[in-house]
Amino acid sequence: MIVFLQSLGSWVAKVVTKPFSVLTSDEDTWSDIATKEFDANVKAHYASLQALNDDNIARIIHYKIAFKIWSHLVVTHEGTSQVKRAKYDLLHSQYENFIMHENESIDDMVIKFTKITNGLASLGDAIDNDQKVQKVIRALPPSWEVKATTLKELNGKEEMELIGLISNLKIHEMEKKAREEMTPQKKKKIAFKSTPTISNDDDEEEEEEEEEDKDLSLLVRNVRRMYNKAKINNRRQWQGKEKKKIICFNCRNPDISLPNVRISKTSHLPQTSQRSLLRRKLSKVHGI
Repeated sequence: MIVFLQSLGSWVAKVVTKPFSVLTSDEDTWSDIATKEFDANVKAHYASLQALNDDNIARIIHYKIAFKIWSHLVVTHEGTSQVKRAKYDLLHSQYENFIMHENESIDDMVIKFTKITNGLASLGDAIDNDQKVQKVIRALPPSWEVKATTLKELNGKEEMELIGLISNLKIHEMEKKAREEMTPQKKKKIAFKSTPTISNDDDEEEEEEEEEDKDLSLLVRNVRRMYNKAKINNRRQWQGKEKKKIICFNCRNPDISLPNVRISKTSHLPQTSQRSLLRRKLSKVHGI
C-alpha cells in the first residue's frame, strides 16, 4: 500500500505519516504548501477507498483525513504494541527453529523462509544477507550434508548472495532427482531369519531336531489335557456325596457306631481276646 501511495508522489506518501488539519479559511488565502498538502490528502483518501475491500471501507468511511485512515488500518492489521510483540516472538521462534524436511522441495523451503523473514522485517527486525545465507545452509537436511559442507566453505571464502545460494540448491536438487531416477529401485523382498549352515547333513539334523521338538511339545500338551480332564471328572464324581458313616454291624443303627464304644487299654491282649471283649461290650449295649 505504501508503495502505491509513493507512486502518486512524495507529498501523498508523506501525508499519511503526519497529521493534517483541513483549513477552514478561503482557498485563495492558502499557501503553496497548504495547497499541496490538501491535494495530497485528497489523493491518499481516494487511493485508500479504491484499494480497500468492503470490510475495510466500512471501518474508515467516516474518516476524511488520510493520516487517520492509515493509523486505523495499521492498528487493525498489525495490532497494538502487545500484538506486535506477540507476533515478533512467534516469528523469531520460527526463525530460530527453521529447518528443511527431507521430502520438502527447495521452492517450498524458500517460500516458508521468506514469509518468516518478511514478517520480522515488517516488525522492525530486518535480517541481513549473510545471516540468511548461513541460516539456510544450517537448515538443510542430513541427506544434504555434503552439499552443506561445500557451501559453508564457499561462503567462508567469499560472501554469497541469497539468490545465488537458492539457485545453487535448485541445481543440486535437479541433479539429485535425475540420479535417483536413473538408479533402478530394488524390489522389496520378504526375508526369513535363518542360521548359517555348513552342510546338507547339518540341515537334515536340524530339521529332525525341530520335528522331535514339535512331537515332544504335542505329547506334553496331550498329557496335560488328559490330566486336567481326569481331575475334572474326579471332582464331579465326589461332588455332592456325603461321607459314609460307620454303623453297627449287628443292629445297623448309625447312632451306635464303633467309635461310640469305648475300648479299654487291651493292647497287651491277643487279637482274639480283643474281639471277644468287643462282642461282650456290644451285647451289653443291645441288652443281650
